[in-house]
Amino acid sequence: MFIVLFLFAVLNFILFEYIPMGVIGLGINFFFPPHTSVQGATQDAIINRQLVAQFGLDQPWGIRFEKYIVNVFTGNFGNSISSVGGRQPVWTIISHLAPNTFILVGISTVIAILLGALLGVISASKRGKFVDLSSLSVSIFAFSVPSFWIGLILLYFLAIQAHWFPLSLGSALIPGGTPIPIGSFQYIENYLWAAALPIIVLTFISFGGFQLILRNTMNDILTEDYIMMARAKGLSERTVLYKHAFRNALLPLITAIAIAFGFILTGAVITETVFSFEGLGFGTLQFIESNDYPVLQGIFFLIGIMVVVANFISDILYGFLDPRVVY
Repeated sequence: MFIVLFLFAVLNFILFEYIPMGVIGLGINFFFPPHTSVQGATQDAIINRQLVAQFGLDQPWGIRFEKYIVNVFTGNFGNSISSVGGRQPVWTIISHLAPNTFILVGISTVIAILLGALLGVISASKRGKFVDLSSLSVSIFAFSVPSFWIGLILLYFLAIQAHWFPLSLGSALIPGGTPIPIGSFQYIENYLWAAALPIIVLTFISFGGFQLILRNTMNDILTEDYIMMARAKGLSERTVLYKHAFRNALLPLITAIAIAFGFILTGAVITETVFSFEGLGFGTLQFIESNDYPVLQGIFFLIGIMVVVANFISDILYGFLDPRVVY
């Protein structure tokens, strides 16, 4: 795991090293024009030289890499370079935006897992019947439909036309230009009110994948000899499904869950943008548009950490779920 994280850190460094002009948000005057003295340089060129020195881009590649590795693994991602980030430390920006995304994607992912698992077991137990075919059709549709399309439909009818939900997180927390006190009951109520539609969208587009994985895995398991033996012993169908088949079908589902939680920080870029929900996905798009690469570099590295750690945890869980897996 640590080797993979180190290699990812190296890749993250190289990725942004190949776009040095974008690193500090400058245009074609990134470096001084050849044979230009300080006295004859333009104001923009002087500012560019100062920024080059500030970000250490005038130092050798090896020194920059050494500083980057030390800073990254000590939690120092530098400062934002755009007005969007307010020139704040990168970690401050991430810690401000990440909780909104954790709440949004975390709740929707948990609901999608529970709903997908339940429907997957039901579909597998009713294979080929109306319940299976209908739920399978809904799952494939939900898995395939673009999230922005569902989001815009709900936003138009339920927020703009019916006025049941706010248009954005900001309009819910700052109604009429007056901020609601943080931590108050009204604040929590309005926050959840604004998060309802994004959670519905994310749940709808996610549960189908979990259902399809569990259904297909259980269909294979239900044809195994030990399932036939369990039924021959007179065990109830419920016991056969949940104690024997479901547990053995969990391994692929655990992998899918680990991937889902690994990408939890950026799993809602489109949805957060549609609903103007100021989370890390919404912020990522703004940082891309403003060429704020220090913030993006920090976000990318954090995503890498979460993906690798989530897969590591799933590997550990295999040992508890499957007695054939021994560490």
